[in-house]
Amino acid sequence: MKKKLLGLIAVFMVAGSASVFAFGLGLQFNNNANEVFAPGVALTFKADSIPLVFAANWYFQETVQTFGITGDYWVLNKPVTNIGNASLNWFFGVGFFANLTLIKDQDAQFAGGMRIPLGLNMFVANGFFEPYIQIAPSFGIRFVPSLGTENLFWPMSLGFRMWFK
Repeated sequence: MKKKLLGLIAVFMVAGSASVFAFGLGLQFNNNANEVFAPGVALTFKADSIPLVFAANWYFQETVQTFGITGDYWVLNKPVTNIGNASLNWFFGVGFFANLTLIKDQDAQFAGGMRIPLGLNMFVANGFFEPYIQIAPSFGIRFVPSLGTENLFWPMSLGFRMWFK
């Protein structure tokens, strides 16, 4: 009886807070401004209540597959100008990346490091749709197959998130 009552209270608490919490879910298309490398896609997620943005990435070529995650803390997201009813914002932050690269007939590679995202975003359609563009200079350490530094690279992303409230 007590377990059922606690479960019912928990359900009401989650349902009651659902209208306060909103999240953005979307897709982004990735490339690298510094060199030619495989294009990629990512699934991106952001909660409105915290300034964190996450993405699960996949870069693909015929003989190379890279799977990665990124997490960014937005230090700021400030308006630049208004376009119609929408505000064009610029953002800046710090974050991390972790990548697993599989190359045909070679050892797997695992690398991680820091990134500094900088970009523009805008909320349109009453805040439901958020297009954005960003560049995130990144550097790090390769752990597998041997310890070493990763060259500075410049991932660029063009994407969108749809916001559910």
